[in-house]
Amino acid sequence: QVLRELEKAMPPRVMVSTDIGNINSVANSYLRFEEPRSFFAAMSWGNCGYALPTIIGAKAAAPDRPAVSYAGDGAWAMSMVEVMTAVRHHIPVTAIVFHNRQWGAEKKNQVDFYGRRFVAGELEGGEDYSEIARAMGAEGVRVDQLEDVGPALRAAIDAQMNDGKTTVLEIMCTKELGDPFRKDALSRPVRNLEKFTDYV
Repeated sequence: QVLRELEKAMPPRVMVSTDIGNINSVANSYLRFEEPRSFFAAMSWGNCGYALPTIIGAKAAAPDRPAVSYAGDGAWAMSMVEVMTAVRHHIPVTAIVFHNRQWGAEKKNQVDFYGRRFVAGELEGGEDYSEIARAMGAEGVRVDQLEDVGPALRAAIDAQMNDGKTTVLEIMCTKELGDPFRKDALSRPVRNLEKFTDYV
């Protein structure tokens, strides 16, 4: 539902970068673009923390276009300090953080492959990423009602394009686990060359 509300609120000519993880693999299905150089995704490379630095670079290259990044709270922690880069160098972007207090992709793998033996999948530290954003000089908005998602994104884009402000939208989400985006992630590899058959 959140992804649909974001899709409906996206402005024309928007550029979006998505990080890795379950919510982003699902988000890719909700994004629509009408011109090239609009979508930036880590896809299966697995480079966690990709979205924010990528959209800052895209915005520097195309300052006349709205720029939005998507990251789960796990991936966000890998690169959130780049909010200061955007603020210091006057490269306004809008960063959306899906805060579900867990490493969703890893937990889903633990469901599918390890009989629900959860190890290091929780992110229950009580972080408030909107407050952290404000401490770094950006705008920070925490959204916990579905009906506020679209208006919050529109306001953040307006602040980006008209006031030169970077905004972090922290969207509070449930802990529901989606389908894994790599069903083969923990499968044994297929060895097609005989010389590698002894390697696991």
